[in-house]
Amino acid sequence: MSRSQPGPRADLPLAAGELVVLTDERGRKRLTCLVEGDALHMNAGNVQCKDIIGLPPGRRLKTSKGKEVSILRPTLEEYILLMPRAAQIITPKDAAYIVQWADIFPGAVVVEAGIGSGGLTLALLRAVGQAGTIIGFEQRLEFANRAQKNVRGWRDRLEERLDVRIADVHAALPSLSGIDRIVLDLADPWLALPGAARALKAGGILLAYLPSVRQVDKLTGAILDHPSFTPPEVVEAWVRPWVVDHERLRPAHKILAFTGFLARTRRRGEDAAPA
Repeated sequence: MSRSQPGPRADLPLAAGELVVLTDERGRKRLTCLVEGDALHMNAGNVQCKDIIGLPPGRRLKTSKGKEVSILRPTLEEYILLMPRAAQIITPKDAAYIVQWADIFPGAVVVEAGIGSGGLTLALLRAVGQAGTIIGFEQRLEFANRAQKNVRGWRDRLEERLDVRIADVHAALPSLSGIDRIVLDLADPWLALPGAARALKAGGILLAYLPSVRQVDKLTGAILDHPSFTPPEVVEAWVRPWVVDHERLRPAHKILAFTGFLARTRRRGEDAAPA
């Protein structure tokens, strides 16, 4: 089956049926779909869709309250932060680090377990490219449905790269093979180690997102005791925004600080048989 091409070029006029993000003068954002005849309601006032359709992205309009809003196609980061959720998402700062630290590459076959609302899934789908596949495990049907809707809602048509399975990844992993990467957002990722040792290619990476230091302790201890994995590494990612205007250039009061730990290990190759 041929792969669909991504959505419209970023500089084309905005069209009915497209997602846009409206940003008011205070930086508040609203993600919405342009529908002929609809009005978009914001704290800053209302904007008519008919006044947006056909405009180039980046234009600014006055609302019904006389406030100014800018209109753009959303970035993937904005879409992930503003899309509907059935479960808490892995934040873009962590998702970006995961894509790099787990070395997600075009053409990779990646197992993701605990897909939730699909925030990290979208980042992984983009990273594996048209030749890659994400095998997403989720035990809760409502989470899986929400994640698939969010993936289908993104303009690049990434759903063709996604294989969602309603199953327990611990039980499913031993039947898999040839997996390049495994990314886990689970309460008990240490239980996945035996199956991961079977599923991962030699040199493949297993990465887990962990909100609790007790989970980190339990997972890293299990990795250290497992002969198939290299010693674990653990990091946490912090982001410090800055305030920038004509009068100020300083760190913001609110820092995007701790959200979770990331733990990484690699699958060892099989030892050569003795001569």
